[in-house]
Amino acid sequence: MRKILALAVCLAAPVAAQDKPADAAQVVEAIEACKTITSPTWIELKQLPSLGWHPLEKRGGGRSTMKVRGIYEKPHNEALIILGKDELKAKSCAIFARLDKTSDYGPLAQSVSQIIGMPNRAEGPTYFWTLGDKALRLDPTGDRKKPIARFEITAIPQESAE
Repeated sequence: MRKILALAVCLAAPVAAQDKPADAAQVVEAIEACKTITSPTWIELKQLPSLGWHPLEKRGGGRSTMKVRGIYEKPHNEALIILGKDELKAKSCAIFARLDKTSDYGPLAQSVSQIIGMPNRAEGPTYFWTLGDKALRLDPTGDRKKPIARFEITAIPQESAE
């Protein structure tokens, strides 16, 4: 499913605002939105518009646009929030940040860390943070031609958070 979403993002990106890589501040803005809407039992999709995030609009033939279900964008932010079936089932919120090249993954992770704090641990190229009652995971995804940094927020169940 992640590859399908990555493909959807790659196909939608040229016609959306996400033509450029997201910077660390934009990623952190998306992380904050995901933290706000994520709980151990529910993802509050209805809160996204009040946070400035709206369904991605893809231009069709002519002047028509269609909303892409499960992908959210925000004006002046190159990151995308992804809430597909897998994320909703897992009670998680994903952020996709396009990269110019695969070697930009490490510098983006470092820049995000300068804002939110250092990760608690790493496993290979995957980084993990604990942000209060939320967990954040960062993985590389996409491919060499269209690399993506995938951030995922999940709520820590109350009994584990104490």
